[in-house]
Amino acid sequence: MATKKRYNFKGLDDIFGESVSDVVGKLENNKALADQAKDFVDIKSLKPNPFQPRKVFEKEEISELSNSIKIHGIIQPIIINSNNEIVAGERRFRAAKEAGLTEVPVVKINLTKIQMEEFAIIENIQRVDLLEIEEAIAYKKLSVNSKLKQEEIASRVGKSRSHVANIMRLLNLPDYVQNSLLEKKLTMGHAKPLLTILSDKDFLDYVYNRIIKDDITVREVEQLVKNKNTDVVKEKKITNPNIKNLENKLMRKLGTKVTIDSSKLSIKYTSIDDLNRILEILGFIEE
Repeated sequence: MATKKRYNFKGLDDIFGESVSDVVGKLENNKALADQAKDFVDIKSLKPNPFQPRKVFEKEEISELSNSIKIHGIIQPIIINSNNEIVAGERRFRAAKEAGLTEVPVVKINLTKIQMEEFAIIENIQRVDLLEIEEAIAYKKLSVNSKLKQEEIASRVGKSRSHVANIMRLLNLPDYVQNSLLEKKLTMGHAKPLLTILSDKDFLDYVYNRIIKDDITVREVEQLVKNKNTDVVKEKKITNPNIKNLENKLMRKLGTKVTIDSSKLSIKYTSIDDLNRILEILGFIEE
């Protein structure tokens, strides 16, 4: 019986040469080559990649892949290291577990801890649509753990230095904003204007709360931040169309100015007689 091949790598200096990315790509896309090298292992023995930069796995996508695996099986083997940690194929691993598989096809490659971390980050950035905040966290790990400068990171992942620098700026945002990005409660478009007001925590909190509570658009956030230095900015009300329509209906019914701002409803009156008129319309005073 032929001995299963183990792949060894000295480094990842040349991403586009004989690198982990290249070999994994060949194994995943060349069925004949993968079949020559793959084993089958107990799915319970596999461990998620400890350096996986992806924080969010969409349940719907995993379920769709799981249904496909039930019908066709796992076409591409999962790539693992000598410790049974997943190098590439964590979505397949999760889907296979959901599908009830007890064994999965794997190909083992020998990687150091540093190589595992570098490849996990580079493979995801190059081949998977990470959230921008996940990408920023991944770059930070490369910077700290692998002692790479932004220029070196950019070269390794095939991005421009300015792209890497701009993405990493997201890590300057408060933790609660970063968490909201991870949870998809706000978009990159919402986050960019917040980067310009980092020095004003109170105002940043104010704008963030407007995004979350009032569901304001990116354009409204940009306008709010642009008007930051005006005297009326913090009193300026940015509401969604439904709130605006409700204000208009109340103003037509009551014949006076009505404003709805966050948790406050304001009804303007000019005199006691005017107040009594409004209360009468609202049914608090009988005719």
